[in-house]
Amino acid sequence: MRDARIRYMRQAENIGAMRNWNYVAKQARGKYFKWSSASDYSAPDMLASCFDAMEADQSVILCYGQTCLVDQETGKLTEYTGNIELMEERPYERFAKLRRSLKLNNAYCGLIRTDALHRTKLNRLYSGGDIILMAELALMGRFLLLPKTLQYRRMGRETSSNDLSLSELALFLDPLKTHNIDLRLFSYHFGFLGVALSAPINSLEKSKALVLALRHVAWDRENLFAELRGALRNGFNRV
Repeated sequence: MRDARIRYMRQAENIGAMRNWNYVAKQARGKYFKWSSASDYSAPDMLASCFDAMEADQSVILCYGQTCLVDQETGKLTEYTGNIELMEERPYERFAKLRRSLKLNNAYCGLIRTDALHRTKLNRLYSGGDIILMAELALMGRFLLLPKTLQYRRMGRETSSNDLSLSELALFLDPLKTHNIDLRLFSYHFGFLGVALSAPINSLEKSKALVLALRHVAWDRENLFAELRGALRNGFNRV
């Protein structure tokens, strides 16, 4: 039996993870949106729990639960303890906490308000581009972390991009080779600067977020200079 609520779309070619995730998000028509990876899974009550929490608090722009990491080879479950909650009132405080604390981006597969997501530039095509999206959302609203385990994320070479080499990661994210992987650190920092500048927040909060992003550039200047020298030496590789 066909269900009119389900739409199936298939790309004619491999456009890469970032473009594919962005394409799916742009097709969303409901009030809420969730990305779901083929290798990961959620608890049966994940959507209902996040939906109820977000309906109760309109300031929450993203809701997710605690996460179990699932070993790809053995199936062993390990509770991840590094998930972050961003319930601070001021946008700058949420931005600073995310910049300081976000490691594994488990919030990415939480429930997100579609209208807010559509106001962002979505995933950037470089490594860490999903974190830039999270920073953009954090400047718009709060992230609520529910105390129960709702997400299960497989970890391993075939299921997690964290285990890929630099060149493999570049092809995974952007097989069309439109982004220069030699300048990934520059791209990452300028991503934070960009969302700080364009955030729909008051001038004081915007200036504080911008100063923080510039401070991180200053702290990382040696690595940035090293990356630039390497890119010049290599002729700005795209793969």
